[in-house]
Amino acid sequence: MSSPHEPEPKNSSSDIEDVPSFSSNQPNANQDGTNHQSLLGPKPRRKHFFSPLDPGYADAIHKDAEEVVYTEEEERRVKKKIDNTVLPLVICSYVFNQFDRTNIGNAHVIKAFNDNYGITNNDKWTLALSIFYVGYCLLEMPANVLQRHIGANRFFFLSLTFWGIASLSFVYAKGYAGLLVLRVLMGIGEAGYYAGMIYYLSFWYKRHELAMRISLCMTGTLPGAIGGLLAFGLVRAHTSLLDGWQFLFLIEAIPTLVMALMILLFLPSFPFSATFLTPRERAIAQARLNRDHKPQSHGGMNGWKGFKAIISDLNSWLFMLIYASFNVGVATVSYFLPTLIKNLGFSSINAQGLTVAPYVVGWFMVLFQAWHSDRTRDRGWHIMASCATSFVGYVILATSVQKSVGAAYFALFLVVGGNYSLFPLVMSWAANAFSPTSKRGVGTAFIVSISNCVSIASPQIYFDPEDAYRKGHAISAACLLISFLAAFILRTRLSLLNKKNATRLAELSKDEKNALVENDTEIWDNDPRYVFMT
Repeated sequence: MSSPHEPEPKNSSSDIEDVPSFSSNQPNANQDGTNHQSLLGPKPRRKHFFSPLDPGYADAIHKDAEEVVYTEEEERRVKKKIDNTVLPLVICSYVFNQFDRTNIGNAHVIKAFNDNYGITNNDKWTLALSIFYVGYCLLEMPANVLQRHIGANRFFFLSLTFWGIASLSFVYAKGYAGLLVLRVLMGIGEAGYYAGMIYYLSFWYKRHELAMRISLCMTGTLPGAIGGLLAFGLVRAHTSLLDGWQFLFLIEAIPTLVMALMILLFLPSFPFSATFLTPRERAIAQARLNRDHKPQSHGGMNGWKGFKAIISDLNSWLFMLIYASFNVGVATVSYFLPTLIKNLGFSSINAQGLTVAPYVVGWFMVLFQAWHSDRTRDRGWHIMASCATSFVGYVILATSVQKSVGAAYFALFLVVGGNYSLFPLVMSWAANAFSPTSKRGVGTAFIVSISNCVSIASPQIYFDPEDAYRKGHAISAACLLISFLAAFILRTRLSLLNKKNATRLAELSKDEKNALVENDTEIWDNDPRYVFMT
C-alpha cells in the first residue's frame, strides 16, 4: 500500500529547492482536493472564441492542489491518463506540421513540381525555402502570448487550420510568385506552433519528465520517415486531375484540417479545464507540478515585461545561440535530404525511399537521448554529445561525399540523429531554466523566433551543387561546433549559479526564509531557492 504523498525533498539539480514548511494541528478537511472546485460549475465558460477562460477555475484548482493528499500510485495513474490523452493529439498534429518540410523536399526532386512552380535553378529553390521563415519569426512571440490568453486548443485550431488551407492551395497554385506567397502563408500559419507546444507541455509535466515527452511528440524524424514512405508511393500516382507531387500536399492538408477540429474539441487548454480528469485528478495533476515548478495559467508579468526579462537574461542568449547554430543543419537537411541522396547516384523515386532509414535510426537516437537525459536529469552533456555526433557526420560529408557513396549515406544517419535529438534536449532545458510561467512562454518563443531568423539564410549555405554541397556541409559542421561550445559555457554558468544560490540560501536567517514562503507563489529563476537543471 502506498503511503500518502508528501512534498519531496528537492535537492537534486533539476528541482526547486525546498523551503521551510509549516505543520498544522488542524485536520485537513480538503484531503480529497475537490472542495473549491465544487463551488463552481462543471467547466469554465467563455464569452466568445477569443476570450480567456475564467481564472476562477484555475484559482480553485491551485487551492485544492495545496490541500489534496494522494498516493504515489494515484499520481502515476493521473500521469498515465495525461500521457494517453494529451500526447496522442500533440504527436499527430506535429506529424502534419513537419510534413511541410518533407513534402516540399520530396516534391523538389520531381521535375513536374519544379516546372509547375518555375524553379529553374538552385537560387530560386533556396529562396523559396528561406522566405517561409519571415512570417514565422515575426509572429513567434506574439503567438505564444495569444496562446496563453485564449488557451491551447483554440490557438492550435487556428494554427493548424491556417497552414492546412495554405498546404491545400499548393495543389492548385502555379508559378514562382505563387510558390513564394504560399511559403510565406505557411510560415505565418506555423508561427508559434513549435514553441507553443513545448510551452503547453510544461503545464502538464515535471521538469525531469519533459525531454522524453517532447521527443515523443515533437521530433521531425517520425514525420520524416512517414513522409519518405508516402512520397515513395504517392509520386507514382497519377489521375486526370492530379500528379503524384500534388498528392503529397493533399495528405498534409486534409488530415491537418481534420486534426485542427480534433484539437479544438478534445485538447484541454490547461489542466484546470481538463474534462478527461475528475476534480480530484485535476487537483493531483496540479499538485505534482506545484511541487516542481508551479506553472501559472494566468496572471504574472505581461508579454512586454516577459520580453524585457528575457532579453536581459544571458541564459536566454546562450540558449538562442545553441539553437540557432544546430538549426542551420536542421533547416537544411530536412529540405535537402532527398536531393543529397539523389546526388549520390540514385533515382528520384529511390532517393525518396532511402530517406526513411536515416529518419528511423534518428528516431531511436532521439528517444534514447531524451530518455537518458530525463533519467540522469542532465541536459548539457547530452546536448554536447548530439552536437559531436552530427559534427562528425558533416565532416564525413564534407570530405568523403565524392569518394564513397556508403560513407556519405552513413554520415546522413549521424547528421539526422544528431540534429533532431537536439530539439527536445535544448527546448526542455530552456523550459527548465525560465521562470515564472509568463517568462517561460516568451522565452521559448524568443529562442525559436530569433534562431529561425538565422534559418532564413540557412538554405543559402547549400549554394554549391556542382561541388556536391561540400562547402555547405563544412559550414554546418562549424555551426555544430559553435553549438557544442555554447552548451558547454551555459552548463558551466548554470552550475556556478546553483552553487551561488545554495550559498545565498544558507546565509538567510530563519525569518528571511519564512518570508520567502509567505510570499510564495511561483518561484522565479532569480530566487535563491531555484535550482537550474544542468
